[in-house]
Amino acid sequence: MISKRVFTLCICLMLGGAPMSEAVRAQTVIKVSTRGITMRGENYLLHKVKKGETLFAISEAYGVSEEDIMRANSLTKTTLRAKQTLLIPQAKQRIQRKKGTATTDPQQQQLPEPQIENPRPTVPPRTIPRPVPARTTEQVVSTRSDTISTHGRGKRNPERGGLSQEENAGETAVSGFGTGLLHARDAKAPIETVVLLPLQEGLSSNHRFADYYRGILMGLNALKQDGISVNLRFLNTGAAEEIVERQIRSGALDRADLIIGPVYPIAFDTVASYGAQRGIAIVSPLGAVGADDNPYVYEVSPDETHAFDRIFEQFGGRPGTASEGDNLLVIDHVEHPDTATFSLIESRLGEVISTLSFSGERARSQDMDALLTAALERGRHNIVYVPVNRADALEGVLSHLSSLVSNSHYRITVIGTPRWEWVQNINLDLFYKLNVHYPASYHADRSDPAVAAFYTEYLKEFGELPSPYSFRGYDVIRYFGGALKRFGTEMPIRLQKETYRPNLLQVGYTFQQQVPDGESERSGKFRNVAWPVVHFRPNYTIQVER
Repeated sequence: MISKRVFTLCICLMLGGAPMSEAVRAQTVIKVSTRGITMRGENYLLHKVKKGETLFAISEAYGVSEEDIMRANSLTKTTLRAKQTLLIPQAKQRIQRKKGTATTDPQQQQLPEPQIENPRPTVPPRTIPRPVPARTTEQVVSTRSDTISTHGRGKRNPERGGLSQEENAGETAVSGFGTGLLHARDAKAPIETVVLLPLQEGLSSNHRFADYYRGILMGLNALKQDGISVNLRFLNTGAAEEIVERQIRSGALDRADLIIGPVYPIAFDTVASYGAQRGIAIVSPLGAVGADDNPYVYEVSPDETHAFDRIFEQFGGRPGTASEGDNLLVIDHVEHPDTATFSLIESRLGEVISTLSFSGERARSQDMDALLTAALERGRHNIVYVPVNRADALEGVLSHLSSLVSNSHYRITVIGTPRWEWVQNINLDLFYKLNVHYPASYHADRSDPAVAAFYTEYLKEFGELPSPYSFRGYDVIRYFGGALKRFGTEMPIRLQKETYRPNLLQVGYTFQQQVPDGESERSGKFRNVAWPVVHFRPNYTIQVER
């Protein structure tokens, strides 16, 4: 609500003839922050909002659009509050490489790690050395698994309507993408699948992609038991667009029914456009890669804008829900905040939630207990959002809360973030004691017989324990191999209209077609929006609420 004083000032400015935006800008002096942070591979500056500052003035001061700031902070309105911390996006640093040349220095070629991190503490630590594959050139991989048949380079299939090598050999983009319906294939024939991975000599990321590929091999065994046959080809892209273009021109992808990769945005649009030409499903297995308007693209990495939807429905204090009337509190950690999640919680829950600034400094330990005691209520259920990801800071907050539960018998449910799935070196007893809930998309429960069997078989086959990349590889081939066999050409439509739940190891996928910018209908890529809630119950069991 605009105060009478501010309203009078605005009227005077308008009567003075100055345009509104220029007048506001003249009255606001923004001190530009130099404090930076890197999150999910993106660079941000941290700006603490002062009284009177507007989103317009802040965007002008930093040279960033209001829309970009709102998107980075998950803001649904332009109104800001004093002491609110904003992420200010910075220009992305791109790898500069001339087309047609290859860089041999591994340090120059190092790309961001894909968006799966280390397993959470309930997964046993690795004790067996990990071999790093020495694959550095484009190749077809043969394997011991009898579920894979390798073959020579695919020849052009004129029935799929693609360009031949003689017809614009270097041209793979198309104008417009069609309906997303897949090309017709013989339902009795093996599913021709190509996996594109960016192995580069000397890089630590190679072992992650090796894990992912091994998971695919395990998934093929499972498909075989389901009566589904797959021919698999592996191609090394070297994380270079020119290599991918050469592979396409050579016809190496012509026979594909399913293409998994490339992993990075480099060359992904090229492959996605090629898939649209020929009616081939293209899967982005590990991260967001663009191609927003292409209905042949399936992005397995979950859409973060939906991460807290189920949490807010269940624990948002909304009328008519079980949490109506509960005491809602969010912890704003002074030293180690998860600023993006904190801003999301504040913007979505607004006035129903109170904010408590928390410091982990030992000298302020008693002060923190006093502040928590003042904020919590004995007569009500307390729902405490803790947007902190750093392990030591998180354990500090949870230890204080646990102490209050033990000594003062508060009823508390703690809400965490998706990053808690991989927080290591923390006492998990705190999770159970505090009835912790958090949204997740990669959770694999060792108490599940199928997951336990996967661990045993993987260790027997490869001599080491699986990583989250192994689980992702297994689930991707199991999901899409089964979907192509079951739905054929109509896979995009059927996945939207029917419940499809194959026996996966992790929490599963729910794909939703996106509305591209400037469009009014769903005609873009398919994004995974599945964010089940992992619940650490006080009886020391874990429940995944889908």
